[in-house]
Amino acid sequence: MVLFGLHRLTVACRPRAILGFSLALASLVAAAARAQQPLPKTDSEYIHHLEDPQRGEWQKPAEVIAKLGLKPGDQVADLGAGSGYFTFLLARAVGPQGKVYAVDIEGEMLDYIRQRAQNDNVKNIQLVKASPHDPKLAPASVDMIFICDTLHHIPERPTYYPLLARALRPRGRLVNIDFYKKPLPLGPPLEMKIDKPAMIEEAKSAGFHVIQDYDFLPYQYFLIFQQ
Repeated sequence: MVLFGLHRLTVACRPRAILGFSLALASLVAAAARAQQPLPKTDSEYIHHLEDPQRGEWQKPAEVIAKLGLKPGDQVADLGAGSGYFTFLLARAVGPQGKVYAVDIEGEMLDYIRQRAQNDNVKNIQLVKASPHDPKLAPASVDMIFICDTLHHIPERPTYYPLLARALRPRGRLVNIDFYKKPLPLGPPLEMKIDKPAMIEEAKSAGFHVIQDYDFLPYQYFLIFQQ
């Protein structure tokens, strides 16, 4: 993933100029070498990694969506939508009266989602071209902000959380799924990961508290927050 666009697997994390950190690039290359998998060289290769059917074995997308408790008509932001791995599942969960904002900083990923939505006749997805430091979500516009394998790419989280809080409606929920900070067979390098307790403390600074803590994912913690 780039900053927050979100490249959900380390093997899918090809270097982007927007990162601007040579150290991060070196870490990604080293991680790919450890996994004995090449870094994707094109957008199509990157999308293939994100949409790899084997990902479902550990990401458990149907179970994740079920735990969100979404209702028809809900408005959800998929922050770091990438190829839309979760975007389309969220769109189905909120129904035609709901809406999913596919938020990403990469135009190529948004173009892919746009084309797929047209092909599949999905009409309740709205694309949002964000910046690395601003999700570009209107105040009180969404019932849930869903983040998967993205938060660790946001460089200035203390100033970013308040923007997320502002975008949520009253009793809105913030969801974060990210890799445990320990050696794993996939995910970002250890130094890029956010330890679960540290992430909870970060969110607390913006007024969020944990209301659900799920542990059924083998490589990731799964937290739901509310203000």
